[in-house]
Amino acid sequence: MAQLILTGIGRAIGGNVLANLGSMVGRAVDQYAVASLQAPRQAGPRLRELQIMSAAEGAPVAAVFGRARVPGHVIWAARFREKRIESQAGGGKGGPKVVEYRYSLSFAVALCEGPVDGIGRVWADGKAMDLTGVAMRLHRGGPEQTPDPLSEAIEGAAPAYRGCAYVVFEDLPLEPFGNRLPQLSFEVFR
Repeated sequence: MAQLILTGIGRAIGGNVLANLGSMVGRAVDQYAVASLQAPRQAGPRLRELQIMSAAEGAPVAAVFGRARVPGHVIWAARFREKRIESQAGGGKGGPKVVEYRYSLSFAVALCEGPVDGIGRVWADGKAMDLTGVAMRLHRGGPEQTPDPLSEAIEGAAPAYRGCAYVVFEDLPLEPFGNRLPQLSFEVFR
């Protein structure tokens, strides 16, 4: 629009030379106006890799009698899942588009020698963990223990970890823990 107006003004004042100059200035103004009307995209931080707690070969495994709080040792983990969420900032038209990323992880944590009767509380980073909505399965560590169906589905052939009590978390959201796997400990009953 500015290009048409400035070309017409340049032609009226000084002919073709000023018309060409007005056309160039008008084109620049139009390009700037169009660029400023388009909303910029904003992208949130993304994970490239995930650091997790782990167990070392030859590390001792706890033996629980009665009730005890034991630290967990990650014995299996799938690749983390990334969920991309696009939204409009400010909730209205014309605002910048915001892209957020949310992550979840499926993993298994060894607790102690089995068999165990059950687990009570779970702590994540030293704070009691709210387990509502969390998919967690306990494998008690008996002699006839079978492999976890999730790890078997992902890995193909998965170990049963007979004689070792462990829990499997399925798609645990990592956002409450700063997009990382928290240090876990469990109250075990035997």
